[in-house]
Amino acid sequence: MLTLPINLKEAHLMATKKIVSLFLALLMALGLCVTAGAEEGATITVGFWGSSGEDKAIDAALEGVLEAIPGVKEVKKVQYPSANDFYEKLPGQFVAGTAPDVVVATNERHLQLIDNGVLAPLDSYGFDLTGYAENAVQAWNYEGVQYGIPMTAAPALFAINVDLWNAAGLGDYPTTMEEVYEAAKTLTKDGVVGLCIHDGSLFATTQYLNAFGGGWNGTHDIDRQENIDGLDFVFKMFDEGVAAAPRTLGLGWDGEVFAAGKAAMTTAGTWYVNLMRESAPDTNYVFIPFPGGNGKTGCTLHSYGAAVIADGENEDLAAQVAYYMARQESQEKRAELMGDRPCMEAALPVFQAANPALAVIDEYIAEAKGFNYPGDQAFTTDLVNALQAHIHAGDTTSAADVLKTLAATYGK
Repeated sequence: MLTLPINLKEAHLMATKKIVSLFLALLMALGLCVTAGAEEGATITVGFWGSSGEDKAIDAALEGVLEAIPGVKEVKKVQYPSANDFYEKLPGQFVAGTAPDVVVATNERHLQLIDNGVLAPLDSYGFDLTGYAENAVQAWNYEGVQYGIPMTAAPALFAINVDLWNAAGLGDYPTTMEEVYEAAKTLTKDGVVGLCIHDGSLFATTQYLNAFGGGWNGTHDIDRQENIDGLDFVFKMFDEGVAAAPRTLGLGWDGEVFAAGKAAMTTAGTWYVNLMRESAPDTNYVFIPFPGGNGKTGCTLHSYGAAVIADGENEDLAAQVAYYMARQESQEKRAELMGDRPCMEAALPVFQAANPALAVIDEYIAEAKGFNYPGDQAFTTDLVNALQAHIHAGDTTSAADVLKTLAATYGK
């Protein structure tokens, strides 16, 4: 038998160990490749604001998304404490490249995101929006470009305290702003004001502009005659003492005023149902179609929508996720969890069965249109300041001059 020298034995042993090591390394590499293949796919982040109920609605919207959209391996939620926090932080996050891929927001302030290039156009994806309410689709469309997939659609409401109305001996509910004015004069007595108009945001004032056939169109037509007529009406109601702002009555917003029985009429929204159930369960009230002015009608349409942040690494997948989140099943779940009215016809029965008091919406929702506030937040600040100066400081600047000044500053 051949006997190898000691040095040759060691060399053979070392060679064998190297072969085994290489073999093990190969196996590990193959294993890593398999693992990497299993983990391929993108992480999509979804930003939103709101309560724990909103968190549950987002969960419901995302249920099944990993199976439905190949290429998405996980979805992470980013919850902002409030709408103001969302709008303050998102532009900076966009610039820094740290913004969520998808955001769920409302159409009240979306133009400030669109104007700054934060939201991605969605037209190129060819999403089928058949069955979605047309005015909800248009609420997320600006200058012919689609920037969001609508999830809800609810018009502004006009609420009346039935007991106060009947006690004043009034008959049919108002259908015009002139009738609102006359009713408010009758109802303003004994510590109750006829109409509450919230002066701290654009929402309430905008309803009256729309009622006269006006409204906002971004930076266009700010001082159109219909807007002047609407703001004139608001000024008149305060000047004659038949309308009051919440802070004049020692409260924070119109819902508190109405629930406390300090105003007989107010602008409202679908959120009043839960408010009144919790804060004033014994109050007898009714919602009516928003009254019109000068033979015209109109109000705003409030719509949650899913939008995509522009220039993201996973923009195409994010767009698919946004569309998925606005499907019928998601809208039905949101109606159950949040009381929000779906924008898809097929999803409406769930909402209608749970909210008989809001059946009136179906009578006039076709007249409602998006807010389209000018995107510059300074516009909102200036208009609110002008309104409050008129109400609380006796400023005599006319509605026409207020709007002309705003048009000169922000219009185009």
